[in-house]
Formats: sequence, structure tokens, C-alpha cells
Amino acid sequence: RPQFDRKRNYMFICHPHGVHSFGVVCCFGADVQGISNMIPGIKIHAQTLGINFWIPFWRQLTIWGGCGDASAGCIRKTLRSGPGESIALVVGGAAESLLSSPKTNILCLKNRMGFVKISLETGSPLVPVFSFGETNVYYNFAQGSPLLKKILVSIQKRIGFAIPLISGRGYFNYNFGILPHRRPIIVVVGEPLDMPQIPNPTREEVSHWHGKYIEALKAHYEKHKAVYDVEGTLEIE
Repeated sequence: RPQFDRKRNYMFICHPHGVHSFGVVCCFGADVQGISNMIPGIKIHAQTLGINFWIPFWRQLTIWGGCGDASAGCIRKTLRSGPGESIALVVGGAAESLLSSPKTNILCLKNRMGFVKISLETGSPLVPVFSFGETNVYYNFAQGSPLLKKILVSIQKRIGFAIPLISGRGYFNYNFGILPHRRPIIVVVGEPLDMPQIPNPTREEVSHWHGKYIEALKAHYEKHKAVYDVEGTLEIE
């Protein structure tokens, strides 16, 4: 990918979150598709909730995967730690996981501007990444039930992470269970959006470049939708 410079630091912004962000985990965490070979010289660290570093055994898997705490301080430190040091961040977070439902891509993005501010502070290009099919692997019981959705959102705000009510497949059946359905997830990495370096960006500057990023993300989605997400829809809220 000639548009990636191994001397620069990138922010790979991933959508949608889905229930477990399988696309991000497999491509950036486990590197099962060999993205490190596709973009040589760029070391991508997936960012996750800090609570994952407090769970025994799971903590070790998270560290071995090269993941970082999805906090502003950790992201800034990674981007400033040397040439090629980059991060992958699912900005929709827990709130977006509650909206995951087959054939829909509802993104919590309009009010998520922190990543743009960090990008401007460090001069790191933003790279839109879309996991087509991420929301198709589980059925969401809250879909179509405003009351249930309200209760789950309230719980998520209180405890800091989401507990979606979902249904997948079982070990010996395909109708109900905790395992994800066997459906393809195609992760497509877009072209970097060059950002100016502004040590102390104003709200207006952050808002301006946030709009630029949303435009780039929509163009990226529309470019590949006809191939990977024919029946899907995109909604940004």
C-alpha cells in the first residue's frame, strides 16, 4: 500500500463495533490476515477497554496481542513512541454494540470527536476501516424494543460496558446459542486522510476535520457496499 509511510503514525478508525468486534480482533489483534505484511513497517496496536487488563488470563491474551488501553493518554503515548507506531480504535464503543443488528450499520459517531482531536495534536492521518458483515453474526433482542434498549443503555452508562441481549448459534444447532453465526466479515482498510498538526486545536477545527472524516468514511462505505454489503444500510447518529 504505497499511501502508507512507515515513518508516520496512523490512527485506524474502525466501524462498526458489532457485539465483539471480531473483524478488529482478527485483523489487528491476532493479525490472521497478515496485515503486518500488507502494510510493512506499520505496527498497529488495537485499543480496548481498560477493564480487559483486570481479568485474569484474558489480561495476558490482551497484552500478548499488543493491545493498549483505549484512553487518550495511552493513544497519545503510542503514537509518539516511534516511527510506524499506530493504533486501531473502534470509536463506537459499548454504546454502539447495543445497536448491532443484522443488515444494519448504526454508528455512534456524530458526537465522538476525541479521536479527531488526538489526530490533530499528533498530526496522525485517520484511516477509515469498515468491517462489512460485523453486525450480521448475532441477532439483537433489543432491536425493535425501545423499552428494552433504554434499560440496556441505562445499565451500560452505570457500569461502563454493555451487556447486549443477543442470540447466535449453538454447538449442535443453528437457531440459538452464544456462538456467532458462520457469516463472513470482510475488513476493508481505506486510504489515509491526511491531517494537519495543530498542538492545541480549537473546537471549530476539531469539528471541521471531524466532518471531513465522516465524508471519507461514507465514501469508503459506498465504494465497497455493492460488493460486500448489498442488503445493508449505514446510519450515523
